[in-house]
Amino acid sequence: MKKILILGSGSHSKVIFSEIINLKKYKIIGFIDENKKKNKKIISYKKKDYKILGKISDLKKINFDCAVIGVGDNSIRKKIMDKAEIIKRNIKWERIISINAKISINVKIGSGSVIISGSNINVGTKIGSHCLINSCSSIDHDNTFSDFSSTGPGVITGGNVTIGKYSHLGIGSKIKNNIAIDMKTIIGGNSFVNKNCKNNSIYFGVPAKFVKTRTKFDKYL
Repeated sequence: MKKILILGSGSHSKVIFSEIINLKKYKIIGFIDENKKKNKKIISYKKKDYKILGKISDLKKINFDCAVIGVGDNSIRKKIMDKAEIIKRNIKWERIISINAKISINVKIGSGSVIISGSNINVGTKIGSHCLINSCSSIDHDNTFSDFSSTGPGVITGGNVTIGKYSHLGIGSKIKNNIAIDMKTIIGGNSFVNKNCKNNSIYFGVPAKFVKTRTKFDKYL
């Protein structure tokens, strides 16, 4: 079994922990977190405690085969990846695909990406690296999700939708077919997007309308 390390130890990391456990092909050795003390317990499963093994600077000292970033925020995932690759250049980022996700033919999923339970990804879609497709999202045919983009739970996209780097589709949002959403843009929860969206922006509503310009990498979760 591959020894896998989870970078990050917040709530989202526990969701990923659960998905990895269900795959039954990894040995989870623990978590990395910059803000928690070594040996702090994060979660218990089958009478075993899974703990903090150290900080990113400790990666060279830890024996593992692959890793995944257990953080929901797109820009923070990028920062963690950059720091980790400076410490350990040959780090292998594992893609985690839930056993309860449906992945069609000719779908490509990049390294480090996570597909959570209940999601459906249709034919011809391309998911970039370190993306997050959250629970029960329905991604139709020929979509393109650029690196570090993500969905909240219950998102629905039509065919031929394009999502730019670092952009996020909020919980329950729906994206009409043939729509392009540019980089670093946030779509508010339960919105319906029927027009293209420009970069560094927040859109919200039914139909979704421009709300304001987004400062680079503002928090959205």
